[in-house]
This record gives sequence, C-alpha cells and structure tokens, in this order.
Amino acid sequence: MIKEIMNCQKCNMCNNQRPLLDKVEECDVMWVGLSAKKVDNIMDEIPLSTSTRSGKLISEMEAEVCGCKFYKTNVVKCLPLSNNGKLRYPTKKEMDLCIVNLKREIELLNPKIIILLGNNVIQSVEKSLKVTFDKFNDYEYKLYRHGDYSFLPIHHPSYISIYKRKNKEIYIDAVKELIISTI
Repeated sequence: MIKEIMNCQKCNMCNNQRPLLDKVEECDVMWVGLSAKKVDNIMDEIPLSTSTRSGKLISEMEAEVCGCKFYKTNVVKCLPLSNNGKLRYPTKKEMDLCIVNLKREIELLNPKIIILLGNNVIQSVEKSLKVTFDKFNDYEYKLYRHGDYSFLPIHHPSYISIYKRKNKEIYIDAVKELIISTI
C-alpha cells in the first residue's frame, strides 16, 4: 500500500518531489497536516518535522504523552509549487485527489485517534468521509467517532505558534488530555 502512495501521480505534484512519509508501523496517534514542505533531502525529512513551527509544537505534546506510538502525515504528500516555483497551498482539487492516500494510510496503520490539524484538513476529511464536525470553541475540543476511528479536529499548531502564543499551554493541555483519555 505504501508503495502505491510513493508512486501515486494523480495530482501531478509528484514532479516536484516524491511523497514525504513517516516511518510505517502501527500507531496510536496519527497527526494529519495539510501539505508537504520544501526539503533538501526527502530521505532525512518526515511530515510535520521539528524543523517546522507545527512540528515543534507537536513534538512538545508527544513528549508529554508517554507510551504512545505517533505517526505524522499530510493530506497532500508532495510539494505544491506555484508557476514561478514558490511553495503554495494545495488546491481543493489536489486535496480531493490526494485524500485517497490518507485513507490508505489510516487503513494500514489503524490509529486509535486521528488528529486533524486546521480547517483545511478538517474540511477535506469532512467532505471525503461525509462526516460533520462541530466548529470548536476556543480550546474545547472533542472526539468524533466515525466508523472504526476517532477523529480530533483542532486548531493548526502553526496558528497557535504565531497568533495565540499566550494560549499555547491551554492548547497543549487540551490536546494532551484528549489523547491520554482515548489511548
């Protein structure tokens, strides 16, 4: 299955970069971000790595939750570039084409909880799985069961890092508490 994802060419972004994937093993918690980033050597990088603001905040949360196996991924696994070669947000169409690979990863890794990072990811998953998540109020997050999986839609970590720094501890505690209570 992972071989299929590595060779997927549905969105044509694979021309920019091979898909970034975390190590493949069963996990308790799957973090789902939006898209790949520019890297010098894709063999040394994983999605949501600590070289990003989001990855740093996620690693802080992981450090406080002992005994869990974590997996990091993106809806769009290849680098989305604009016509002039600059990194850009993926389009809705590209996300729709790429969501199939996220579903495969979920089936393969069978996580106990899938954490959706930010509105773009939440909306993409809602559309593809035909599920509705309530809009969250501040840091009052809740889990949603859909089929065999529990989803946790939350603010994107980079949003917290940039705009809501004073609430960072509240954010970390809220997410950490839901992970611990689920695992």
